[in-house]
Amino acid sequence: MSAGSGVLARAPRMRRFWGYRELLRGLIVRNLKVKYQRSLLGFVWTLVNPLLTVTILVVVFSHVVRIQVPQYWAFLLSGYFVWNFMLQTLSTGTWIFAEHSRLTRSVSFPSEILVFSAAGSRLIEFAAEIALILLATILLLHHSVPASYVLVPLLVLIQVVMAIGLALPIATLSVFYHDVYHALPIALASLFYLSPVFYPASMVPEALRTLYFLNPIAGLLTLYHDVVYAGQWPSAVLLAGTALQAAIVYAFGYAVFHRYASVFAEVV
Repeated sequence: MSAGSGVLARAPRMRRFWGYRELLRGLIVRNLKVKYQRSLLGFVWTLVNPLLTVTILVVVFSHVVRIQVPQYWAFLLSGYFVWNFMLQTLSTGTWIFAEHSRLTRSVSFPSEILVFSAAGSRLIEFAAEIALILLATILLLHHSVPASYVLVPLLVLIQVVMAIGLALPIATLSVFYHDVYHALPIALASLFYLSPVFYPASMVPEALRTLYFLNPIAGLLTLYHDVVYAGQWPSAVLLAGTALQAAIVYAFGYAVFHRYASVFAEVV
């Protein structure tokens, strides 16, 4: 190893990451361009697909299953797009390194940038989604701006940290085991029903709630329901606990990723 590469290896990881911020920005822009190229509606599809799903869920759970939640459309909107963000970010982890295999072989850069860029491009889409959701709930539900909405940026930060923390080990496993590509949809489908996406967490039996909230996505969605749908301040314990869960998930996910990142270019 040369002296220069030795210094690079000893440099703080985050300083290295910051040095590649232009690459990160370029990858985010590329992800969005590739996703919407040759599309007549372009960015509009970001809203159309999940809105169609939400419409179906509202009809089913309001008129067939009949979940007793006032203004159910607003309840569903306040959490579904958060779930969709998690779903798409985690799914991206199964193919992110295979798609960029030529780049990882030819250019030296912190490989986690690929996962961050996937989350970053999805975050831009989510920003448009949550803005419209807030506007709809303000105009049609609350008829004013609830004070609790000041917490939305904090919830988005927790959401992004949690998503990246979960995506990093998924991306790592996908490099070595292609089974992850087939297993993840099953795991995510199960997680959909084990998270309060279309029902409130209050419907979970009280005896099971401690176990239920070990799922960090359950806490995140409940926070969004409290802040956006109910327009009220969430439990401080729930907010702090979910933030701690996100930090733990990220630390664990990054540790797993960092342990094997050096051999990705050789395996992919």
